[in-house]
Amino acid sequence: MLLPHTKSKKVSLTKERRQETWLHLSSVQQLAIQRHIRYQQTSLFMNYELVGHGRHWSLVDYHENLNYDTKNSPQLYCDCGRRLKHQYILINDLGEQIKLGITHFADHIGISEQVARQLQAQIHRLNFGLDELLQRIRRHAGLNPAMQRWFLTNQDLFPDAPNHTADFVSNNLPPDRDIQAEIVRTYKKNNYVKKARVHKKTTKLNKDAWQEIFRDI
Repeated sequence: MLLPHTKSKKVSLTKERRQETWLHLSSVQQLAIQRHIRYQQTSLFMNYELVGHGRHWSLVDYHENLNYDTKNSPQLYCDCGRRLKHQYILINDLGEQIKLGITHFADHIGISEQVARQLQAQIHRLNFGLDELLQRIRRHAGLNPAMQRWFLTNQDLFPDAPNHTADFVSNNLPPDRDIQAEIVRTYKKNNYVKKARVHKKTTKLNKDAWQEIFRDI
């Protein structure tokens, strides 16, 4: 999943495939993805000045309702009582806390409609990024074990890699497309073994052989 300023292909999975893929992940893989999602959400909100009802609001936590499609399981709710798939917990400069869905920012804390719409658009992009990650997992994309081990001991060669890359690689999850291509390229360059040239010995024809060749001409 990608930061807002990064272009992402709009890959959209059905809720059935999304849930199926998620359930096939190990618990540590799920936690790695959730850590990444929380970081992305926090980074996104830091790009906006959230001012409403005369107060400055900050995102302090984010939760995704993984049981949204199974209503009998534990759920997440907005402070107004509406069931949520994505719950954002904000706090203002007075220490007041509120739990909201992204569509409720303008209604409940007075964030401007323009900022609320911008946030919604960026969050949709992040969701597309998550679907792209899950799609790549379905296709078994990612580094092979040798490349994983090599990257984890040579991370200093990739100072511009996204901060979640090592976490993903160590948990057998595919890193972002661009950094994966760079890792593969650098791995091959650093592990390329030049093959020794084999000189084939040429067989010289003796006098009798040459005579046989010219006899046929």
